[in-house]
Order: sequence, then structure tokens, then C-alpha cells
Amino acid sequence: MAMSSLWWTTILLLALTVSTCYGVPTYQDFLYKHVDNTERNKYTNNAAYCNFMMARPGMHDPRGCKTRNTFVNAPPTALNTLCRNQPNRALRTTQQQLPVTVCDLIRSRPTCTYTGNQFNHRVQVGCWGGLPVHLDGTFP
Repeated sequence: MAMSSLWWTTILLLALTVSTCYGVPTYQDFLYKHVDNTERNKYTNNAAYCNFMMARPGMHDPRGCKTRNTFVNAPPTALNTLCRNQPNRALRTTQQQLPVTVCDLIRSRPTCTYTGNQFNHRVQVGCWGGLPVHLDGTFP
């Protein structure tokens, strides 16, 4: 009986680990990949900002340069409230427009090189566990 219980506990922990690592995106990943309210202020040039942000570890596609990425240049709290008391996988959109920077790949060799454009857009996020974990899109 004890062996059976230990076996099921091990299987449960393994399943939990796999779902955490490979299943549901995390809030911390979302913040790292799509929310920046500090570095944006250090750059007046959009391309320099995009090249800096996209060169950070983990920002590239496993096959090479990521072709496009959007950064919301607002505090995380501007997006966190969207997901409060929402079911998992809910898509929520800001009522107000937020500053965003869209980084587009212009050259992949010898290094990934980006250009950037700033917009004021509404932001749509996917929710999980009451927090945003996915940037679904932005629009005017």
C-alpha cells in the first residue's frame, strides 16, 4: 500500500513538473518577453532599444532570430488588473491605449538586427491563474 502511494505521488509530481515546464506559460515569462517600463526610457532610438531588448537571453526563437516581438512600455499593474477574477484562458483587452514598441527583424546575419516602431495601442492578453501570461495582440 505504501509503495503504491509513493508511486502515485511520484507520477503526480512528474506530471506537475512537465505541465509547469512545457504547458502553461508563466507570468514571469510574460513580463520578461513583453513588458518593459524601465529600459524604454533609456533609449531615444527605437532600433537601439529593440536591438538591446531582443539580445537578452531567451528572446530568440530556437531556430534563430525572432521575427517580431512587442513590448508594452507600461507598468505590469496596467495589465494585471485585466486578469483578476478571470477564468484560465480568458482573453482581456485594455480599455485605454498603452505605449507599445513593436520590434521587427531586418537582418539575421551576422547578428539579429531589429528596427522598432512606437504606438499607443490597446493591449489584449491571455490570462491564467488571475495573471496575464500571453500577449495576444495590440491594436489602435
